[in-house]
Amino acid sequence: MKITGLHIEPTNICTLKCSGCARTRFIQKWPQHWRNHSIDVSSLMQFLDIDLQNINIEFCGNYGDPIYHPNFVEMVSAFKQRGANIAITTNGSYRTPSWWNELCDHLGPDDVVRFSIDGMPDNFTQYRVNADWESIKLGITTCVDRDIKTIWKFIPFSFNELQIEQARLLSQDLGMSEFVVNLSDRFDQQTVHLIPSSSLVGKKKTVHEHQQQGQQYAVEPKCLQRRGEHFITATGHYAPCCFVADHRFYYKTQFGKNIADYNIANTTFTKLLGEELVKSFYQTITDQPPNVCQFNCPGTTPVDQ
Repeated sequence: MKITGLHIEPTNICTLKCSGCARTRFIQKWPQHWRNHSIDVSSLMQFLDIDLQNINIEFCGNYGDPIYHPNFVEMVSAFKQRGANIAITTNGSYRTPSWWNELCDHLGPDDVVRFSIDGMPDNFTQYRVNADWESIKLGITTCVDRDIKTIWKFIPFSFNELQIEQARLLSQDLGMSEFVVNLSDRFDQQTVHLIPSSSLVGKKKTVHEHQQQGQQYAVEPKCLQRRGEHFITATGHYAPCCFVADHRFYYKTQFGKNIADYNIANTTFTKLLGEELVKSFYQTITDQPPNVCQFNCPGTTPVDQ
């Protein structure tokens, strides 16, 4: 299996309380069970026994913001020393100029920092609760000054959908490389008040949604399309993608039931990918997608009937 990229959640720590976030939902429902975790950098680098030259490393995740890993700069440096390309998705709040400068010392024009800012400085905290514009702006200006690709990632909601062009112009004034509108299709009863106009809602459907609507579909899982969805959780465990590591399904999958077998501290990436359980997951996913894929993965397309 050719590896083109990896998705890593360095930590599940975050300073925000976004209403649609899995972290917020978990803590609201089971506060007594929440624990903060951050990947051990040494174990991570030993686990990845593959050539990382030009491999795309996506630092994001399900629960945390990468920049709050206590040794995140060290982690980025370790990957850059092995020739990887870095992409970081963050809100960008509460880090100091000196911290940003230290991080940027290890990044270059081929690396990306995406700032998730849904709205303008005076209203984006309606979703990004607890975010701080002034510290975000410091992070943006530091990255821009270092000739690092910087992206403003904007999710349209009911409160900001008329400000997309205004935010785009602000991103240009700040010298950012790109402005991206990321349409969400993950609204539910808790976020129904945030739904924007129908033209600004994502159109992707999961297997489950196709089934509910009586539609035929073809499964094209993201993990098979790009080979870059291999995921490592903040607790230091492997899963085929971040959707599998969603707490609503994780402990019903082979990866959650046998979690000790996927601890990165006890194996290597090469050994793990050679195991029969992992290989069988990829061999059967298109014909018999497990529940986690049916409900989470948008890698399906309708088939003409």
